[in-house]
Amino acid sequence: MGLAVFVGDKLVGELNNIETLCHLIVSNQLQNATITIQNPYDYTTNISLYICLDKDTKNSVEIINDYPYITCNVSLSGYVLSLDDTLNLSDKDTLDTLSIAVNSYMEYCIKNYLYKTAKSLHSDIDSFGLHVLSNYLTTDEWLASDWLNNYQNSFFNVNVNSNIVSGYLFSKF
Repeated sequence: MGLAVFVGDKLVGELNNIETLCHLIVSNQLQNATITIQNPYDYTTNISLYICLDKDTKNSVEIINDYPYITCNVSLSGYVLSLDDTLNLSDKDTLDTLSIAVNSYMEYCIKNYLYKTAKSLHSDIDSFGLHVLSNYLTTDEWLASDWLNNYQNSFFNVNVNSNIVSGYLFSKF
């Protein structure tokens, strides 16, 4: 799994599987995926989770001192696929801890992905430029802003909120 990244008709790089997943999340194209995170209760083991978008990702762009400040608010839902005798998946605190671990992991991955597209690839493949079009009254003003060159100066804020439940139990939360 991967994705080729272009600027115009020129190939500028490729994305690996987790970066492709991040692209799908940020661009609201994710249907579902399986991820593996480090077990927050035992760092020598991993936990597999099935995730999907709970709501559309909300992206916003502000221009502050001529630099793009991009915020992505991600909402995920999912359930645990792994069976682990040490985890009590019927306990709400355990599931909350897993949700926090997913939040942290996905925020880290999405930020790395976004900085790679901006700093290394210089390609706005998530179309953040569409969010600032309304700041310009004419096409000439938009072209003068030189969005694609300014995109590489972007700063990113990523917030992930996940709701993880047990995949093997009926629950009311």
